[in-house]
Amino acid sequence: MANYLICDRCQHKNTVNSERTVFCKGCHKKLTNNYLDWKKSKFNSSFETYVDSLNDYNEGIPENHLRKDQTASPATNRKPIFKTSLSSPSKKTMIFLTSVFIQALLFIFILQSEPASITAVGRVSQTISTTSSYLDDVKWDTYPITQTLSITLPFELKESPSVLPSHMNYFIESLKSQRSESSNSFSITIENATFDPSFKSRNDHLIAVTDEYMKSPGVLPLKEEGLHTMIRDYNTYMEHGSYILNGKEYLYENYTLTKGKEGIKIILSYLKNDHLLRKYADIVTQSLLNNKHVI
Repeated sequence: MANYLICDRCQHKNTVNSERTVFCKGCHKKLTNNYLDWKKSKFNSSFETYVDSLNDYNEGIPENHLRKDQTASPATNRKPIFKTSLSSPSKKTMIFLTSVFIQALLFIFILQSEPASITAVGRVSQTISTTSSYLDDVKWDTYPITQTLSITLPFELKESPSVLPSHMNYFIESLKSQRSESSNSFSITIENATFDPSFKSRNDHLIAVTDEYMKSPGVLPLKEEGLHTMIRDYNTYMEHGSYILNGKEYLYENYTLTKGKEGIKIILSYLKNDHLLRKYADIVTQSLLNNKHVI
Protein backbone atom coordinates (compact mmCIF):
# COMPACT_ATOMS: atom_id res chain seq x y z
CA MET A 1 0.00 0.00 0.00
CA ALA A 2 1.51 3.34 -1.08
CA ASN A 3 1.76 6.00 1.58
CA TYR A 4 2.91 8.72 -0.80
CA LEU A 5 1.37 10.81 -3.56
CA ILE A 6 3.43 11.76 -6.61
CA CYS A 7 3.08 15.36 -7.78
CA ASP A 8 2.07 15.41 -11.46
CA ARG A 9 4.01 18.67 -11.93
CA CYS A 10 7.45 17.96 -10.45
CA GLN A 11 7.10 14.21 -9.60
CA HIS A 12 8.13 14.71 -5.98
CA LYS A 13 6.94 11.87 -3.72
CA ASN A 14 4.85 13.45 -0.94
CA THR A 15 4.34 11.33 2.17
CA VAL A 16 0.61 11.03 2.91
CA ASN A 17 0.23 10.82 6.69
CA SER A 18 -2.91 12.90 7.18
CA GLU A 19 -5.94 14.28 5.38
CA ARG A 20 -4.22 17.67 5.18
CA THR A 21 -1.56 16.57 2.68
CA VAL A 22 -2.78 19.04 0.08
CA PHE A 23 0.33 20.88 -1.20
CA CYS A 24 3.48 19.44 -2.78
CA LYS A 25 6.62 19.75 -0.65
CA GLY A 26 8.68 20.03 -3.84
CA CYS A 27 7.02 22.77 -5.91
CA HIS A 28 4.46 24.00 -3.30
CA LYS A 29 1.60 23.66 -5.80
CA LYS A 30 -1.71 22.05 -4.96
CA LEU A 31 -1.65 18.26 -5.43
CA THR A 32 -4.14 17.20 -8.09
CA ASN A 33 -5.27 14.04 -6.30
CA ASN A 34 -5.27 15.32 -2.70
CA TYR A 35 -7.74 13.72 -0.30
CA LEU A 36 -9.95 16.79 0.13
CA ASP A 37 -10.64 16.95 -3.63
CA TRP A 38 -10.70 13.17 -4.12
CA LYS A 39 -13.49 12.54 -1.63
CA LYS A 40 -15.84 14.98 -3.41
CA SER A 41 -16.28 12.48 -6.25
CA LYS A 42 -16.09 9.38 -4.04
CA PHE A 43 -19.15 10.04 -1.86
CA ASN A 44 -16.95 11.00 1.10
CA SER A 45 -15.09 7.69 1.17
CA SER A 46 -12.72 7.12 4.07
CA PHE A 47 -9.11 8.28 4.25
CA GLU A 48 -7.98 4.63 4.37
CA THR A 49 -9.75 3.94 1.06
CA TYR A 50 -8.01 6.97 -0.43
CA VAL A 51 -4.56 5.72 0.67
CA ASP A 52 -5.33 2.27 -0.81
CA SER A 53 -6.01 3.91 -4.19
CA LEU A 54 -2.73 5.83 -4.37
CA ASN A 55 -0.81 2.97 -6.02
CA ASP A 56 -3.02 3.06 -9.11
CA TYR A 57 -2.89 6.84 -9.30
CA ASN A 58 0.91 7.05 -8.93
CA GLU A 59 1.47 4.41 -11.63
CA GLY A 60 -0.63 6.44 -14.04
CA ILE A 61 1.54 9.57 -13.81
CA PRO A 62 3.92 9.77 -16.84
CA GLU A 63 7.58 10.45 -16.14
CA ASN A 64 8.91 13.83 -17.21
CA HIS A 65 12.46 14.92 -17.97
CA LEU A 66 13.43 15.78 -14.42
CA ARG A 67 16.62 14.24 -13.03
CA LYS A 68 16.01 11.24 -10.79
CA ASP A 69 17.58 12.98 -7.82
CA GLN A 70 14.94 15.70 -8.08
CA THR A 71 12.23 13.26 -6.94
CA ALA A 72 14.16 12.43 -3.80
CA SER A 73 14.65 15.89 -2.34
CA PRO A 74 12.18 18.77 -2.09
CA ALA A 75 15.05 21.25 -1.99
CA THR A 76 16.14 20.37 -5.55
CA ASN A 77 12.65 20.95 -6.90
CA ARG A 78 12.23 24.46 -5.59
CA LYS A 79 12.11 27.18 -8.16
CA PRO A 80 14.40 30.09 -7.36
CA ILE A 81 12.54 33.10 -6.03
CA PHE A 82 14.84 35.45 -7.94
CA LYS A 83 15.40 34.99 -11.66
CA THR A 84 18.88 36.42 -11.48
CA SER A 85 21.81 34.38 -10.19
CA LEU A 86 23.54 35.12 -6.91
CA SER A 87 26.80 33.60 -8.11
CA SER A 88 28.33 36.78 -9.51
CA PRO A 89 31.06 38.44 -7.42
CA SER A 90 29.09 41.68 -7.07
CA LYS A 91 26.10 39.87 -5.59
CA LYS A 92 28.28 37.99 -3.11
CA THR A 93 29.94 41.24 -2.11
CA MET A 94 26.58 42.85 -1.43
CA ILE A 95 25.47 39.88 0.70
CA PHE A 96 28.70 40.04 2.70
CA LEU A 97 28.39 43.77 3.27
CA THR A 98 24.75 43.39 4.32
CA SER A 99 25.71 40.72 6.85
CA VAL A 100 28.48 42.91 8.29
CA PHE A 101 26.08 45.86 8.55
CA ILE A 102 23.47 43.77 10.39
CA GLN A 103 26.03 42.49 12.89
CA ALA A 104 27.28 46.04 13.52
CA LEU A 105 23.73 47.31 13.95
CA LEU A 106 22.98 44.55 16.44
CA PHE A 107 26.15 45.37 18.40
CA ILE A 108 25.12 49.03 18.65
CA PHE A 109 21.63 48.08 19.86
CA ILE A 110 22.98 45.82 22.58
CA LEU A 111 25.37 48.50 23.86
CA GLN A 112 22.62 51.06 24.23
CA SER A 113 21.68 51.73 27.83
CA GLU A 114 18.43 53.64 27.34
CA PRO A 115 15.73 52.78 29.90
CA ALA A 116 13.06 52.51 27.22
CA SER A 117 12.45 53.02 23.49
CA ILE A 118 9.41 53.05 21.25
CA THR A 119 9.48 50.91 18.07
CA ALA A 120 7.67 51.39 14.78
CA VAL A 121 4.52 49.58 15.92
CA GLY A 122 4.35 51.05 19.40
CA ARG A 123 5.98 48.50 21.68
CA VAL A 124 8.08 49.77 24.60
CA SER A 125 11.51 48.18 25.09
CA GLN A 126 12.58 47.82 28.73
CA THR A 127 16.03 47.05 30.14
CA ILE A 128 15.01 43.67 31.59
CA SER A 129 17.21 40.76 30.52
CA THR A 130 17.27 37.04 31.17
CA THR A 131 19.96 34.44 30.66
CA SER A 132 18.96 32.19 27.75
CA SER A 133 20.42 29.28 25.82
CA TYR A 134 19.54 30.58 22.37
CA LEU A 135 22.79 32.51 21.79
CA ASP A 136 24.50 29.48 20.24
CA ASP A 137 21.74 29.35 17.59
CA VAL A 138 22.03 32.98 16.47
CA LYS A 139 22.94 33.29 12.79
CA TRP A 140 21.71 36.53 11.24
CA ASP A 141 20.69 36.41 7.60
CA THR A 142 18.28 38.07 5.18
CA TYR A 143 15.69 35.79 3.58
CA PRO A 144 13.56 36.54 0.50
CA ILE A 145 9.80 36.10 0.89
CA THR A 146 8.84 37.24 -2.61
CA GLN A 147 10.76 38.89 -5.45
CA THR A 148 10.25 42.30 -3.82
CA LEU A 149 9.94 41.44 -0.13
CA SER A 150 12.57 40.14 2.30
CA ILE A 151 13.13 39.90 6.06
CA THR A 152 16.20 39.79 8.33
CA LEU A 153 16.14 37.06 10.99
CA PRO A 154 18.42 35.96 13.85
CA PHE A 155 17.68 32.22 13.45
CA GLU A 156 17.62 29.96 10.40
CA LEU A 157 14.36 29.98 8.40
CA LYS A 158 13.10 26.44 7.77
CA GLU A 159 10.05 24.77 6.23
CA SER A 160 7.35 24.02 8.81
CA PRO A 161 3.73 22.83 9.07
CA SER A 162 1.19 25.45 8.06
CA VAL A 163 -0.79 27.36 10.69
CA LEU A 164 -3.55 28.26 8.23
CA PRO A 165 -6.94 26.70 9.06
CA SER A 166 -7.83 23.60 7.00
CA HIS A 167 -10.90 25.17 5.38
CA MET A 168 -8.64 27.64 3.54
CA ASN A 169 -6.98 24.77 1.63
CA TYR A 170 -9.98 24.66 -0.72
CA PHE A 171 -9.09 28.15 -1.96
CA ILE A 172 -5.27 27.97 -2.02
CA GLU A 173 -3.43 27.38 -5.30
CA SER A 174 0.08 27.29 -3.80
CA LEU A 175 1.49 27.57 -0.28
CA LYS A 176 4.89 27.86 1.38
CA SER A 177 5.12 27.66 5.19
CA GLN A 178 8.31 28.55 7.08
CA ARG A 179 9.43 29.25 10.65
CA SER A 180 12.47 30.74 12.38
CA GLU A 181 12.67 30.03 16.11
CA SER A 182 14.80 29.03 19.08
CA SER A 183 14.24 27.64 22.59
CA ASN A 184 10.50 28.49 22.74
CA SER A 185 11.60 32.06 23.29
CA PHE A 186 11.55 33.69 19.84
CA SER A 187 9.54 32.68 16.77
CA ILE A 188 8.83 34.04 13.30
CA THR A 189 6.09 32.26 11.31
CA ILE A 190 5.76 33.04 7.58
CA GLU A 191 2.90 31.81 5.37
CA ASN A 192 3.07 32.70 1.66
CA ALA A 193 -0.04 31.65 -0.28
CA THR A 194 -1.63 32.21 -3.67
CA PHE A 195 -5.43 32.17 -3.48
CA ASP A 196 -8.18 31.35 -5.93
CA PRO A 197 -9.87 34.64 -6.98
CA SER A 198 -13.23 33.22 -5.82
CA PHE A 199 -12.08 33.47 -2.18
CA LYS A 200 -13.51 36.93 -1.60
CA SER A 201 -13.17 37.11 2.19
CA ARG A 202 -9.54 35.99 2.39
CA ASN A 203 -8.38 39.23 4.07
CA ASP A 204 -10.62 38.70 7.11
CA HIS A 205 -9.64 35.04 7.34
CA LEU A 206 -5.92 35.85 7.09
CA ILE A 207 -6.04 38.60 9.73
CA ALA A 208 -7.46 36.08 12.22
CA VAL A 209 -4.57 33.61 11.74
CA THR A 210 -2.14 33.28 14.68
CA ASP A 211 1.00 31.19 15.28
CA GLU A 212 1.36 27.86 17.11
CA TYR A 213 2.22 29.61 20.40
CA MET A 214 -1.05 31.54 20.44
CA LYS A 215 -3.01 28.44 19.38
CA SER A 216 -1.98 26.66 22.59
CA PRO A 217 -4.83 25.71 24.98
CA GLY A 218 -5.72 28.43 27.45
CA VAL A 219 -3.87 31.20 25.63
CA LEU A 220 -5.91 34.39 25.14
CA PRO A 221 -4.01 37.08 23.18
CA LEU A 222 -4.59 40.67 24.34
CA LYS A 223 -4.74 42.78 21.17
CA GLU A 224 -4.11 46.49 20.80
CA GLU A 225 -5.55 48.64 18.04
CA GLY A 226 -4.30 47.65 14.56
CA LEU A 227 -2.76 49.85 11.90
CA HIS A 228 -3.11 49.89 8.10
CA THR A 229 0.00 50.56 6.05
CA MET A 230 1.74 49.73 2.75
CA ILE A 231 4.85 47.53 2.58
CA ARG A 232 6.41 47.21 -0.87
CA ASP A 233 3.05 47.59 -2.68
CA TYR A 234 1.32 45.13 -0.32
CA ASN A 235 -1.78 46.28 1.55
CA THR A 236 -0.78 45.53 5.13
CA TYR A 237 -2.63 45.24 8.42
CA MET A 238 -0.42 45.25 11.53
CA GLU A 239 -1.50 44.40 15.04
CA HIS A 240 0.43 43.72 18.23
CA GLY A 241 -0.27 42.63 21.76
CA SER A 242 0.68 40.10 24.42
CA TYR A 243 -0.26 36.70 25.83
CA ILE A 244 0.80 34.32 28.61
CA LEU A 245 2.03 30.79 27.83
CA ASN A 246 3.25 28.33 30.50
CA GLY A 247 3.48 31.15 33.03
CA LYS A 248 5.65 33.34 30.79
CA GLU A 249 4.55 36.58 29.14
CA TYR A 250 5.13 36.97 25.41
CA LEU A 251 4.78 39.91 23.05
CA TYR A 252 3.63 39.39 19.47
CA GLU A 253 3.34 41.26 16.19
CA ASN A 254 0.98 39.98 13.50
CA TYR A 255 1.29 41.20 9.88
CA THR A 256 -1.19 40.44 7.09
CA LEU A 257 -0.02 41.42 3.58
CA THR A 258 -2.22 41.12 0.49
CA LYS A 259 -1.83 42.03 -3.19
CA GLY A 260 -3.98 40.54 -5.94
CA LYS A 261 -4.06 36.77 -5.43
CA GLU A 262 -1.15 36.86 -2.96
CA GLY A 263 -1.61 36.56 0.79
CA ILE A 264 1.29 36.64 3.27
CA LYS A 265 1.26 36.16 7.05
CA ILE A 266 4.26 37.15 9.18
CA ILE A 267 3.85 36.51 12.91
CA LEU A 268 6.52 37.39 15.48
CA SER A 269 6.39 36.08 19.09
CA TYR A 270 9.06 36.52 21.76
CA LEU A 271 9.55 36.59 25.53
CA LYS A 272 8.68 40.00 26.95
CA ASN A 273 11.27 40.11 29.74
CA ASP A 274 14.30 39.25 27.64
CA HIS A 275 16.10 42.48 26.73
CA LEU A 276 18.23 40.93 23.98
CA LEU A 277 15.28 39.25 22.27
CA ARG A 278 13.48 42.59 22.22
CA LYS A 279 16.47 44.06 20.40
CA TYR A 280 16.31 41.18 17.94
CA ALA A 281 12.61 41.92 17.41
CA ASP A 282 13.44 45.58 16.68
CA ILE A 283 15.84 44.57 13.90
CA VAL A 284 13.36 42.09 12.39
CA THR A 285 10.56 44.66 12.44
CA GLN A 286 12.69 47.40 10.90
CA SER A 287 13.79 45.10 8.08
CA LEU A 288 10.15 44.37 7.28
CA LEU A 289 8.82 47.91 7.65
CA ASN A 290 11.51 49.46 5.48
CA ASN A 291 10.00 52.08 3.10
CA LYS A 292 6.51 51.69 4.57
CA HIS A 293 3.86 54.37 4.12
CA VAL A 294 1.17 54.74 6.78
CA ILE A 295 -2.31 55.29 5.38
